Amino acid sequence: MIFSRYGEITFRHFQDNPSWAAAAGYDFNFIDCLSASVQCTSNIASNLLDEIAEFPYAEVRYIPVFIIKLSVGSLLLFAMMFAYPLFALVIFFRCKSMKRKYKDDYSDIVDHNLRTWAYHVYRRSLKNG
Repeated sequence: MIFSRYGEITFRHFQDNPSWAAAAGYDFNFIDCLSASVQCTSNIASNLLDEIAEFPYAEVRYIPVFIIKLSVGSLLLFAMMFAYPLFALVIFFRCKSMKRKYKDDYSDIVDHNLRTWAYHVYRRSLKNG
């Protein structure tokens, strides 16, 4: 956790949007980026399971769409299981560039957007526990 002009920026902020958290001053490392990458992979798996759970309630005309979603999601999940370290490197370098880009120079629009985003993530964390 780091205290910045937007309040406390925590790991939950980093999970929500890594590049914005880095721009807001979160002190990230590669392990944080790996975690964000694995979170993307688990979101794909969760969405696939939701689609499978809702399949019995689907209409017949949506079966081709379901098959396409299931096959593309399965291929993406299979690829992400092996490529998540590469995706973590992309997140890491993107966060480094955002931190460098917004080190001290904030426009009013960027300042307002980061402040609003940090507040909304904080509110969601209170609501979700």
